[in-house]
Amino acid sequence: MKAIHADPREIRKIFSDAYIIPDFQRPYSWEIEQCEKLWEDLIDFIDKKQSKEDRYFLGNIVIHEDKNAYAVIDGQQRLTTMLLFIKALHSNAATVKALEACLKIKDPLTEELTNEPRITSHVMANDSKDIVNIINGHFDHIVSTSKFKINFNFFNKKLDEWRLANPDSEKFNDFILTLLDQIVLLPIHCGSEDDALIIFETLNNRGMALTDADIFKAKLYQKAESTKEDFIQEWNSLTEHEWLFRILMHIKRAEEYDVGKEIALRSYFTNSTMNRLLDSNTIMQSLSIIHSITYEWEAIPVITIFWRILESYPNQYWNYQLYVFLHKYRELGNINEFQLSEENLKKFTKLIEDTTKYFFIKGVVHNSVNSVKDTVFKVAASIAKEEDYLKHYIDNLSENDLVEFKRKMDENQYGRYLKGLVLISSYLNPKQNQDDFKDLLDGRVDIEHILPKKWNDYDAWDQDSWQENLNTIGNLIPLEKALNISASNEYFERKKTKYIDSKVQDAKDLCSCTSWYPRNHADNHSIKMKRLFEFFKVDKL
Repeated sequence: MKAIHADPREIRKIFSDAYIIPDFQRPYSWEIEQCEKLWEDLIDFIDKKQSKEDRYFLGNIVIHEDKNAYAVIDGQQRLTTMLLFIKALHSNAATVKALEACLKIKDPLTEELTNEPRITSHVMANDSKDIVNIINGHFDHIVSTSKFKINFNFFNKKLDEWRLANPDSEKFNDFILTLLDQIVLLPIHCGSEDDALIIFETLNNRGMALTDADIFKAKLYQKAESTKEDFIQEWNSLTEHEWLFRILMHIKRAEEYDVGKEIALRSYFTNSTMNRLLDSNTIMQSLSIIHSITYEWEAIPVITIFWRILESYPNQYWNYQLYVFLHKYRELGNINEFQLSEENLKKFTKLIEDTTKYFFIKGVVHNSVNSVKDTVFKVAASIAKEEDYLKHYIDNLSENDLVEFKRKMDENQYGRYLKGLVLISSYLNPKQNQDDFKDLLDGRVDIEHILPKKWNDYDAWDQDSWQENLNTIGNLIPLEKALNISASNEYFERKKTKYIDSKVQDAKDLCSCTSWYPRNHADNHSIKMKRLFEFFKVDKL
């Protein structure tokens, strides 16, 4: 990191420089409430100051040099609002040249004020036009919903009210001089954009920090071959941009056969030597494909079921190899109508099933993200290179993993994987309808305790046996949330009247039981564990 320096500067000096709001910044967004707080703070200082030596600290801005101006990485909202405040003040005192000099840049030859404002916005919105129109008094060119216009009008109204209450011109002059020479900002000058972003993220404890996606958007926007309006429309049609880029990073890593340690998302995409954001159109196409897979693909029931089960997993690494496969083998055509060929649909079904088996065994045994990372990277890279990718699951599941998995399951040590295991065991019921189970998982589903979570003196149960068996596979079933609420902590005889309405076959099967005694639980537990051990291929151990 290059050297940084910070020196407090009065408003008059702050607005003797030119500023650029980079395109990755969010649009100007201050509301009336924030402007009102600023106004109250300034008026309070002006009323209470004791001398010309007093200072009011308005906050800091993080900037770096960008040609003949400073790029604002943090503080654009405050800085822009002060420009609007100064414009409102100038509208009330048009003869004060010192205020106009804060608003407009001087011609370098004639030193006459131009119509170019001190702040130029490159943000992908109407910010740039609105600032120019505000500073040059072209208010009719700005829509009434513009925050620039709304906030300017607010300050104008407040100043009118203040002047009405304080008609003395000397007091107004003091107001202006106080604003120019006693209100202070702290510019933090950084050597580069990267340094400024680091400082910004370190200092920022207000509002929302700039996201990685904000930075990527700006760089893609600069390289886009389509019109700016088309790019903005395409970008805004996507959601969860940062998630899309994370998936894309793992797709790119797989294509590059990179199975090493992953790096931070921003570092990966902004690496100047790799130019990974150079081809804007290709990047946007991939993001659209990933978005389509995530939000629009109507997969066959078995795929949706395993996908929903994996969503209960405590980390996200199971996603990456699946998206690598889907991105690689997507059918050509309209990317918003994602589909796979019949052959690739079968391969993907096998992949997601084996992914489920691998992740839950590793999870129960090791309960660590590090136990799955390396295998994920290898599977993803082998998919991209059209090699045997499933062998990595086999090679990285040891005999000891399988033995330990069975031991922990036998001892009811499920850890954070209990919900997923309950879903798997119910899905494996041979009478379970796949479409019904898919519909269940697409809705709101809870894990129901057959023997209720709240202890009571249940038939044939004592408190020790209740406690021991409460959170076992045999005492748990998935259930629609509404039915689970209805079943509540009722006795079994009352609960099973709710179970009959469920799409879960395990719930329906319980309706044939006349009671829920320890022996009923033991039989149910044994049946469900047998299903799980057969599925995970540890039944012969």
